Amino acid sequence: MIVSGPRLVSQPAVSAESLAARSVIPSRYTVSSRDVGWHSLLVDVHTGVSSSEPYSSIATADQIVGVALSGHYSSEVFRSGRWHRGTYDPGAICIHRPTESVRYRFPIPEPPNRDFSTAMLYVPHLQMASAAEHVRRAGQRSLGPSHAASVASDPAIAHVTSALLRAMTDGVEDLYAETAVAWLAVHLVTRYWSFSAADERRSVGVISDTRLARVVEFMSANYNKRLTLEQLAGEAGVSRFHFTRIFRDKFGQSPLDFLATLRLDAARRLLITSDLPIAQVGEICGYPAPSHFSAVFLARHGMTPTTFRSNRNDG
Repeated sequence: MIVSGPRLVSQPAVSAESLAARSVIPSRYTVSSRDVGWHSLLVDVHTGVSSSEPYSSIATADQIVGVALSGHYSSEVFRSGRWHRGTYDPGAICIHRPTESVRYRFPIPEPPNRDFSTAMLYVPHLQMASAAEHVRRAGQRSLGPSHAASVASDPAIAHVTSALLRAMTDGVEDLYAETAVAWLAVHLVTRYWSFSAADERRSVGVISDTRLARVVEFMSANYNKRLTLEQLAGEAGVSRFHFTRIFRDKFGQSPLDFLATLRLDAARRLLITSDLPIAQVGEICGYPAPSHFSAVFLARHGMTPTTFRSNRNDG
């Protein structure tokens, strides 16, 4: 059985492209989370500008978030055939589109604002994909950020960035970054990513392991209720036909047989550990009709619930 694990992706790593990204940014100096051995999240802090010449960013599949830390500065981005300028004060953020290379330039500011600083956060694309999978509704697919977005202020990201910088200074281990990046990915997906409209036809026969795990989790939490194949297929985001086929390929039995196993295993536990009436045990486990409960228990275990409990008592 697939069990839904914690929200953290197992040791996700930023891409090689993200690790190389700081090499093209014309900052006067940089400090980085790589210096304290973090791999779950990359944080590069850039201070000042060494050149106002245009440069092209390195495209990466990871999600990049720029966070203004101190000073007042401007940057220019080349889009649609011309340069567009934006200004930034502490707390402002910029969401970059993954896999996109963009031309930038930073006008060198006059003193006393020369020492402005910016944190560039690189969230592993696997972490973002995991967050999107948990957030999206059945039948939807994630589209990522619809465009590069500058936001005057996002206090939550600003506070998390400050906490990460303190942890870097203190040499805190990667577990801190791993925990923070799980929240950060969900926040970014929830607030800045877009999703396609749900496809009510659910004709695509593909279920990710994460989505399948969520279906199993749903069945485990609701086995005592009347569940239909249509409901379960809806949780998976595919048609009932594809859901049954893919589920059988994965678990070696149909969804309804799997559900019956959950119910009957729960019934066995109650028959062993409680003195509840047989009919009540069946109702608790999703069999409101005592005769039906007795019949399916007999077919699965070779004895009726009453005989099973008697054997327990005799033992």
